[in-house]
Amino acid sequence: MKNNFEVKHLDSPQIKLKQKMIPYTFVLMWSSGAIFVTFGLKYADPFIFLFLRLLFSTLVLWGVVFFLNTGIPTKSTEWGYILLTGLCMQAGYQIFYFLALDNQISPGVLAIFLGIQPIITTFFIKVDSGKTQWLGLIFGIIGLILVVADNIIINSFNFMGISSALLSLFSITIGTILQKNIKISQPSNMAIQYSGATFILLLLVLTFDQSFKWTSMFTLSLAWMVLIISVGATLLLYQMIQKGNLMNVTSLFYSVPPVTALLDYFFFGNSLELITVIGMIFIVFGLLLVNQKGKFL
Repeated sequence: MKNNFEVKHLDSPQIKLKQKMIPYTFVLMWSSGAIFVTFGLKYADPFIFLFLRLLFSTLVLWGVVFFLNTGIPTKSTEWGYILLTGLCMQAGYQIFYFLALDNQISPGVLAIFLGIQPIITTFFIKVDSGKTQWLGLIFGIIGLILVVADNIIINSFNFMGISSALLSLFSITIGTILQKNIKISQPSNMAIQYSGATFILLLLVLTFDQSFKWTSMFTLSLAWMVLIISVGATLLLYQMIQKGNLMNVTSLFYSVPPVTALLDYFFFGNSLELITVIGMIFIVFGLLLVNQKGKFL
């Protein structure tokens, strides 16, 4: 009787609805990050902002680990694998992202670089994909280019900027593939990853001259990036990577620029150009094609 109850409970409409909402919740949370990063960077240099974000995220996650007693790995090889994944997903991706922006790569161009991730991931891990899914990825790329068209600045490329953009793409792609093989509880996994990434950012803060001003707006920005993005959204992302199809999961990042543009429109009144709206339609259509037979969880 107990087993029958558990099966029904896991298959209940409420559970299924919550699982279906996870991708949408993730996209909304992740898309809000760009707005709060913009606020935070008005009062802090990039590396000190990243360091504080990772430091407080690490403290929160270790608190969760000890409070829930989720357990930690016992083998050094597991620790090494998780730390390497964290260096890619948490340190490398974000460090090179900021360096690309600092070297005259516009946010729009950087979004296009990172938009290649689903295609690279699908190619290297050879997930079960058909012509429909590949067509969806192409529609997503076209839509992404249209959404960020206003931010593309062709004549400002430089070697350091392009190299940083490619390294950011490489870091998150490799990190995503590595993350797929981690089976321990996510709070423990994330706490270890963030610990390693925090150490790397500490070295950068000590190496480069970094300053920040502790204001109420900076506090709000930092709190949002810690609790909503680094803990909440990343936890959802890692759950989807662990249980879902990587092509489907990574394709969600196509949705981030248009959702950010919508948030910018509703909260700050910045206009939406027709080309942006057309790009959004392409992205939605592409996502429908990619996720026609796949799964997130």
